[in-house]
Amino acid sequence: MMNINARMVGALVGFIVALLFIFFNWKVVLLVLGLSLLGYIIGLYMEAGEQVKRKLQELFSLFFS
Repeated sequence: MMNINARMVGALVGFIVALLFIFFNWKVVLLVLGLSLLGYIIGLYMEAGEQVKRKLQELFSLFFS
């Protein structure tokens, strides 16, 4: 199994975001980044255990209630 170097992944993501900023409008880039972050959070939530889900629900209710 190949180890994933976090610095290389970060550099690659930064490079892709820079290319998006160059070739597209900044609003499109922010939309893509926002949707990616939302998908990441949803994925974390789906994989999380019950205790983590309860903590996330408490956090969301604290901020949005």
